[in-house]
Amino acid sequence: MSLATPAAAAPAAAPDPVLEAVNKRYQEGLAARDAGDFVTAAESFTAAYKDIPPKSREIRASVLFDLVDARRNAFAEGEGPGQICECERLLTDYLTEVKELLGARAEKLPDTRKARKLLAEIRKQIAAVKAENPALDCAATTVERAAPEPEAPPEPPPAPVGPAQAPAGPDPAQARRARNLVIAGSVTTGLGGVLLGVMAGGLVIGRRAEQDGQSLTLKALASGTPLSEDDPELQALVRRGHTGNRLAITGSVLATVAVAAGVTMLVLGLRAKKGRPARAALVPGGTGIALQF
Repeated sequence: MSLATPAAAAPAAAPDPVLEAVNKRYQEGLAARDAGDFVTAAESFTAAYKDIPPKSREIRASVLFDLVDARRNAFAEGEGPGQICECERLLTDYLTEVKELLGARAEKLPDTRKARKLLAEIRKQIAAVKAENPALDCAATTVERAAPEPEAPPEPPPAPVGPAQAPAGPDPAQARRARNLVIAGSVTTGLGGVLLGVMAGGLVIGRRAEQDGQSLTLKALASGTPLSEDDPELQALVRRGHTGNRLAITGSVLATVAVAAGVTMLVLGLRAKKGRPARAALVPGGTGIALQF
């Protein structure tokens, strides 16, 4: 959602430098988020959020939700529990602020309900982190100074592998298995390529829905009538964006599995054709297994 001032402002009115700075920082946050730099995006959203007055409640809530989303993504990418602790502080302060501003009427607002739902989800995440790291104290943990992560246990030494035995001679059954592996690998790899296309299509749908939503919001702000969260056209764009995201995620996961399996079968089939039978071996650490054919 853009924070631009309405385009229909009076010609004689000078632009508000504070709002211009807020909008600039918000746009910088969007650009960083689209580039996958969630820490920089969160810092830009934070700078914009601090300068939005409490009376601009809907705009302030919109930036807050983008800020929380960026912090959660940064935490998911390993930036430390300080990111998720900061989300809890931001949402708690926002709910207190809205209650002081609107009283009991605040509980009926969609933004308030959304903030409470996000806060419940984040507290579950914090509880899960504390289960693994009991020393975590969100009150003393910030985004600048994350709590120490527990040390990972040392990996066990790899099991000794005996020398491979050379095949006694050509084996018709092995040649047949090799041919079947090559065929299955080719088909599976091709399916992975199709699923990559599904992923790309989902990304395009999601991105266009986001752009259309921003355009719709800008037009509404320019006309002086900000959109409601329940606006049918806005809800349709949200549903389209969710559909694109689901296609992208599903296509990405299935394509990765299909390509990995297809390439593995192709390699095993080609090796078997050359008289190099595959053997079963557990990858050290339990992260994978090679099957014998």
